Amino acid sequence: MKKAAAAALSLLIWCVGWIWFFFGALFLLLIGLFRAGGFFESWVKGLCRSLVWICGIRVSVSGRENFQSGRQYILMMNHVNLLDGFVFYRSFPGWARGIEEESHFDWPVYGWVIRRMGQIPVSRKSGIKAMESLKCAAALIRQKKNISCAVFPEGTRTRDGKLGPFKKGGFLLALETGLDILPLVQKGAYEINSRHSLLISPGRIEFFIEKPIPVAGYTKENITQLMDKVRGVFLQYVE
Repeated sequence: MKKAAAAALSLLIWCVGWIWFFFGALFLLLIGLFRAGGFFESWVKGLCRSLVWICGIRVSVSGRENFQSGRQYILMMNHVNLLDGFVFYRSFPGWARGIEEESHFDWPVYGWVIRRMGQIPVSRKSGIKAMESLKCAAALIRQKKNISCAVFPEGTRTRDGKLGPFKKGGFLLALETGLDILPLVQKGAYEINSRHSLLISPGRIEFFIEKPIPVAGYTKENITQLMDKVRGVFLQYVE
């Protein structure tokens, strides 16, 4: 009985959430034709906040004092489920754009929105193409002085709720841009949804904004030390 009730609730969340996202996305595309800057950003955050609320997710944010408004960062957040992007935009106090697999830009509705938002496409098809994408991403980040760049250092969603191995891409991007890394850790998201299931269970997420980690003094030769330092921050909250 409990499983049936949970499945029914999840189905309701999916139905309401998709309808809300579809019309909200169309509205974003419309206002994006005429307005940008803070007005557009506030609507992006508003859409994400409402979708997270529709899913029955309550988010508590700690560490806002570690974020300095007007500064650019390479933001790194643990990747748990398909709602991560919405939780991120709902919780991060500044303006940001994310690294997206280039194939996502071809998806209906979602692809249109991230293209209009200015998300940064990166290819994973080959090492050479990936490095070229990172250089292009770094150039775009330098142009947007008031916008940070968000990366999932694991590259893919966790399989078991634990912290997956970090990939070098986001750290190479940090070295390329010279921007500090700002760790963003979410705790409790795996119980709400996982990559093994479409079931969405209402719950609470703790969202921690940790102190920025400078990349000065690190190079490609000792990048693993930087990766270990950042990983250590996440391991305080996630195994």
